[in-house]
Amino acid sequence: MRTVKRLLALCFLLSLALGKTYLVPIQGEIDPALAVFVEQALTRAEREGASGVVFLIDTPGGRVDAAIRISDRILQTPLPTLAVVQNAFSAGALIALSCRQMAMLPGSEIGAALPVVALPLQQPQAADQKIISALKGKFRAVAEARGRPVELAEAMVDPNLEIPGLSAKGEPLTLSADKAVELKVADFKAGSLAEALRQAGYALETERLEPGPRVQVARFLTSSTVAGLLLALGLLLLLLELFTPGFGVMGALGLAFLALYFAGGWLAGLSGAFELVLFFLGVALLLAEAFLFPGFGIAGALGVGAILASVYFTFGENALMVIAIAVIALGLGLFVVFRFLPRTRPARALVLESTIAEHATGDEVEVGAIGVALTDLRPGGVARFGNKRIDVVANRGFLPKGTTLRVVEVRGPTVVVEALEE
Repeated sequence: MRTVKRLLALCFLLSLALGKTYLVPIQGEIDPALAVFVEQALTRAEREGASGVVFLIDTPGGRVDAAIRISDRILQTPLPTLAVVQNAFSAGALIALSCRQMAMLPGSEIGAALPVVALPLQQPQAADQKIISALKGKFRAVAEARGRPVELAEAMVDPNLEIPGLSAKGEPLTLSADKAVELKVADFKAGSLAEALRQAGYALETERLEPGPRVQVARFLTSSTVAGLLLALGLLLLLLELFTPGFGVMGALGLAFLALYFAGGWLAGLSGAFELVLFFLGVALLLAEAFLFPGFGIAGALGVGAILASVYFTFGENALMVIAIAVIALGLGLFVVFRFLPRTRPARALVLESTIAEHATGDEVEVGAIGVALTDLRPGGVARFGNKRIDVVANRGFLPKGTTLRVVEVRGPTVVVEALEE
């Protein structure tokens, strides 16, 4: 038995001497694009016969699904792995625990992994108990796989687990470098990265891998704030296009912003053809509701549902944040556009306007009355009946300016018309 252990140790040391050691930084917010980068780094290290992979971890946390994805990949690799911790909070703690060895740098901490839900303009709140329980189970499984204290790993997630002398009830466990080593959560403490490599038995010469342009762009585009703003700008500009003749600058810009929104999800591996089709199906249903069916009914509700489902399938647990940012940005954008833009000179050249005149109300026109459209009906617009100007809504489709109209229904102030040819 001793001979076998010595042979295994000798093989390990030989592999360290012959192979290359890769250094993979885990820095900033943990997101799906970072998970793609880690997967690519480990795949390259395995393909090139690396002696080991070192993760330099300095993160406040991030998305749980991305951290689990990284953790699973680290657990699966046959290569030796070392976590060198500067700070490993929240999701970063799970990644550190997943490595075969863990070194703590001076002043470092690990823990505080309580999952939270954050919304704009609100303080972050603890996630649902089911989510806490599921994440606690994941921490437990990882700790068991690496031979680390299970109770301490669970206490990092669940604030109801009190560890006497370490954490009070109601707060998740956080360990300093000294405590982490003392309680065998970490293997040793090192004064620097070089010292950590030396103590772990790794070669001091390492090749540092950095995220490529694709990963960097994906990380930027899939951040909650940027994704929400891109979604809001795309929808806002497409909406404004409905009020301008033809298809021009606003429509093109709107499609460009939506293309960037989906490009981020695609680059990060979050979305594909299904999410894209679902989103534009929702847009198509909203347009059908606007042009074909007056009012707001089944098509509009299905359209909104399809768009929300597309965002959820793309961003998962962060979908609520993305949607909230998009709704706030879209609301502010609509307010600014309709409050201030019509007064500007460029807007008067784009937005359809009728001559300023006294408008009649729906009470002053009867069903069957014949008139002519003074503006394009998209589906709303202005028509003339005799010497009266009346706001009308087309009952289906787009009707161009100059179309002869017939009133088919009057509902209070709403006058529904159709082309006379029909």
